[in-house]
Amino acid sequence: METSILDLPNELIEMIIFYIIGQPWKDDVHDFLSVTSTCRDFRRFAQDERYWRIMALRRDPTCEQSSDTIKWSDYCKEIFHQRTIPGDQLREHISRYNDNYFCTIEKVSIWPRKIRVHIDERGDYSLGTIQDPTQSIIALVETNFSTFNRPIGVRTNHSRFSIADERSEYVGYLDFPYNISLNAIGKNLIFQYGTSGYTNTILFHIDRKFIRKYNLVPLLKKFSKVSKQPTLLRTKSV
Repeated sequence: METSILDLPNELIEMIIFYIIGQPWKDDVHDFLSVTSTCRDFRRFAQDERYWRIMALRRDPTCEQSSDTIKWSDYCKEIFHQRTIPGDQLREHISRYNDNYFCTIEKVSIWPRKIRVHIDERGDYSLGTIQDPTQSIIALVETNFSTFNRPIGVRTNHSRFSIADERSEYVGYLDFPYNISLNAIGKNLIFQYGTSGYTNTILFHIDRKFIRKYNLVPLLKKFSKVSKQPTLLRTKSV
């Protein structure tokens, strides 16, 4: 009598699939899709958000997404598409108020729906508390834009900090709802910490060499399917 895995109860099949994705190996998504694509009966498991949640949180434990905002399967795809630029590969990596108050950009991650800036802001309380990091902005500007002007920019819509001491230090990340498109070629993406007084930091100059170096072509294609850019916030010059 011939039997197949499909003859097993659904509960056992689910246990097998959870085992496949339950191990922290590199190709868990590939293996999961390979198994669930072998036959029509298995394809329904690929639609089960429980599996995608496990794989998404493994890659981004800070994720706070829910089914009300975006599916876990879609978020897992966004994680796959995201690119990270280390701090030492940024054009500049410090937004400075003075020698005692300055923000170091540790790295920048480019996602299909956002740009995540990891920061380490320091202050010595000589001028009082550190400015609120959630008032920081990013902006796309021409190459001759002034170092000190406050540009039209996008503020963060999500942040998380492992250290949040307004007297001395903020360590964490800021998410900005912004999509890089082909229209950005030839311009600089800049970051300015806080409310005012900090220098603009050129994170990177966007050109075809930059796009090739960090393999951003898949992201640019993805951007064309994403909703239009958020409204930029107009801020005052300092």
